[in-house]
Amino acid sequence: MHEALMRQYLRAVKKEVHCSAKRKRAFLAELEGELREFAQETPDLAMEQLTEAFGSPQQRAQDFMETLDAKEIKKAFGWKKIVLIGVIAFLLIWLIGVIIAVVDGHNAANGYDVVYYESDDSTYISEGNNK
Repeated sequence: MHEALMRQYLRAVKKEVHCSAKRKRAFLAELEGELREFAQETPDLAMEQLTEAFGSPQQRAQDFMETLDAKEIKKAFGWKKIVLIGVIAFLLIWLIGVIIAVVDGHNAANGYDVVYYESDDSTYISEGNNK
């Protein structure tokens, strides 16, 4: 029971912490040690007791984030921004391809095409709906 509560608390804190993976692991490992020590001293551990002793997961994460350098926080968000831009670019290219395919399919369904007529001395081009 203690283990499940500690994991739940740690997951909630982890979601709120934005920094380098190395720094996050170190912080969470230290917090886990504190939680284990507290759980050994508290026989009937409940989430309310954890939040009373350690603060809400959001507050605990916020307190940690305040100790970090702004550059480190910005760097942690940098790669996420690059991935987001890549995903958006991919979706835009895909959407343009779908639009082109739909327009092309619509034109083909309406029988729009170009017909070349050849005679001995010249070539005639006729464009239009050949339905």
